[in-house]
Parts: sequence; structure tokens; C-alpha cells
Amino acid sequence: MAANNEILIIGPPRSGKTTFLAQLYGRLMDKTGNLRLASAPENIDGIKSAYNRLADGKETESTPSTDNLEIKIPVIHEGQVFVLHCKDYGGEQVRDLVALMEYDKTWIHRAKTNDRWILFIRPAEIEHRFDLSMKGYAEKDQKESKSSISGASDQSQFIELVQVLLRARGTGMKELIGTPRLLIALTCWDELKTDSKPEEILQQKMPLFKQFIAANWLPGAFTVIGVSAQEFPLKTDRDRDKYLYEMPENFGYLVLDDNPREKDLTRLIEKALTL
Repeated sequence: MAANNEILIIGPPRSGKTTFLAQLYGRLMDKTGNLRLASAPENIDGIKSAYNRLADGKETESTPSTDNLEIKIPVIHEGQVFVLHCKDYGGEQVRDLVALMEYDKTWIHRAKTNDRWILFIRPAEIEHRFDLSMKGYAEKDQKESKSSISGASDQSQFIELVQVLLRARGTGMKELIGTPRLLIALTCWDELKTDSKPEEILQQKMPLFKQFIAANWLPGAFTVIGVSAQEFPLKTDRDRDKYLYEMPENFGYLVLDDNPREKDLTRLIEKALTL
């Protein structure tokens, strides 16, 4: 059975989910990407607010932990019109899924009705604790990782997160998974300052997690890309002025196999749709 076009974007706190959605909105409004708006989008006040902050040279703010917003954006892809459903919610909800190992009806509905999942991971903030998948003891950073979901190793927590969502969906792991399709987006790519490919970074940062995905998903049903939705931090007056005068849609890029600096951020959604 073909996967539907419903997409669930999953990201813990500070993973860049809100910034990406704001930049996606800007690209769609600018009408320069592979995806185009089919009609006026609905229920995107939160994304508009985040986009306006970027346009003012300010970084976006995290979605409040209590928010559960349905974002519906009708788009055209390869001549076909469909509605892009993105669920916007506070990243703390994702952290709690692992910490509490429980989910409510809202998450069951999300897991079951979305056949395409985009998992946001910020590799620069993955903490290297001792892990049997690593070659030895990594020197532990003295400050706790701000993007950590809970207290165990980050990659173990992401494995648990995926397992929780699969359980909520009712998808077993006795056979290789074809649906949901899985796109792993390594966010804030500019922080890494690397020429490595996304799959290489995932292997370096999270070898156990990468092995888990490769062992449980069908080849071709998952992929890994790099994302820098903002392109650089908005910490200086010079950088803030760039956003203020040149507009947010002129910044940000993807790292794809066919283009290591793809400026069309809508191709991330296109990649999820063509898995």
C-alpha cells in the first residue's frame, strides 16, 4: 500500500523544528521552490509569528510545551495538489514521551495517520557519553546537552523515541518497516563546520541509532539529509541586519547527495514525499 502524504515532524527541544517551519512558509510564499502553494494555508499563526521574528532579525522562539496545533498547507507537487499536515507542538512533549514511556490519544492519532515521519536531530548538541556502540570512552562534556531528551545517552533516547511512536502506531518490528517512511534531518548543519555527508555525520555521532534504523527499515524507506534552516546565528548586528534587509527566504540550505548546498528548503518535504 502506498504511503499517504501526511507528514509528522518530530523534534525534541531546540532541534530547529520551529525555525524550519518558518523558513518553509517563507519559501512557499516566495513561490521559488519546487513546492508551491495551491491556496491560502490554514492555522499557521505560530509559523507566521516565527517568520516575522526572522524578518526582524531575531531568532525564533520555541513552541510552548502545551501547544498542539494543526498546520495545514495546501501545496502542489508534480502537478498534484495535496494538503501538507504538519503538527506543531512543544518539543518538551517529545522529551516526555521517552521520559514517561507513555502517550495519549493525540500521539496515537499522529503516529497512525501520518505515513511519513521527519525526525529532527541537532548533531552539534548530541552528547558523547560512554556507549557500547562507540570505540571507547568519550570525554564527557561538563555541561549537559541542551537538546537531550533525558538522562541516558542521546542516541539511546532517540531509539526509544522511535520505538514509542512505532508502538503507538501499532507497527511491529518482526519484519522490515516500509511505512512509515522516515526522513532523518540533521539540523543546524552550519554548527558542524564539516564537509562530511549527512550519513557520515550520523554514523560518527550516533552509530547505534544509525544501525537501529538500517536494521529495521527497508532500504529506500528512510534517508538522511542535512539542514541549516537559518544558515548562521543571529547574534551580531551585522547578521541580524542581513535578515532584516535581505529577508529570511534568502538564507538557509539543505545538504543533499545531489547538492551539498541546496537553497530550496522545500526539497526537504519533496524528499519525504518521494521516499
